[in-house]
Amino acid sequence: MKQLLLVLFVFNVLFVSAQTTKPFYTKKKTTIVAIPDSATIYYNLGWDNYKLDSMGPARYYWEKAAYAKGKWESKNAALYRLGLMQQNGEGVDSNLSMALDYYKKASGTANRIGDPDAIKTVGGMYENGFGVDQNYLKALEWYTKAKRAGNMYVDEDIARMKERLKKK
Repeated sequence: MKQLLLVLFVFNVLFVSAQTTKPFYTKKKTTIVAIPDSATIYYNLGWDNYKLDSMGPARYYWEKAAYAKGKWESKNAALYRLGLMQQNGEGVDSNLSMALDYYKKASGTANRIGDPDAIKTVGGMYENGFGVDQNYLKALEWYTKAKRAGNMYVDEDIARMKERLKKK
């Protein structure tokens, strides 16, 4: 009789515990991964080649980045880098007017502010007369635009242009 009671007790414990146990399910964690756009990918490929002193492939990828679908920041940065290559004669003959054209494209539109470094560089070209006639008023306009775009290093340039314009 004791054995029968023991068997029934064990059976009852196992049966009840089996019914009350919830199945163990793990919730799958989903992570959202930002997929880089084409312009960013091409810009980074260009930068990798530039660091290796491969100017031809760097220029190729930055040209693709400038006109690819993607973030406008990457496009403007690529245009700025193309302007620097053109200005410094890296992989191509130096051409200041073409460099200025790249910088102006990288400086944005009326609706969207462009690359702050490109905007500052256009101001520097007007200040020093590189590829354009020297014009301190236009230089001040471009430096002020660079300040609005977020360039932290343009304050001295603005002060210098205001000083030069006072002397005229």
